[in-house]
Amino acid sequence: MGDEAVKIFLNAKGTLDDVSNELKAFLDYVAGKKPKDAYVERLEEAVKEAKKNREWRHEYMTLLIRDQENVKIGEEKMHLAEAFAEITDTAIYPTLNFRENPRWGGIPEKKHHRSESEL
Repeated sequence: MGDEAVKIFLNAKGTLDDVSNELKAFLDYVAGKKPKDAYVERLEEAVKEAKKNREWRHEYMTLLIRDQENVKIGEEKMHLAEAFAEITDTAIYPTLNFRENPRWGGIPEKKHHRSESEL
């Protein structure tokens, strides 16, 4: 991912039985189940206390709003790129790789208005 940090991805709904019971209890909690061990119970109490903290809630809401605004800006930029490609008749789509990137939901094939004899 471009930095030197070690990242571990866990699937809370995974079906392989290849993790410790403690980690399984934590992942079950993350998936919305009731805590089943002492550590996860303490974690749930800490989460409840954090939710009561007004300053943290305000900071969370501020970050959530900022993230939503950034998503909207990204969507607007994508639509501008689409319009630019239509207007200039350039091959911007392959450059930006919109079609093959599932995060963008794909973009329909560009329609060419020239006959084959003009190509």
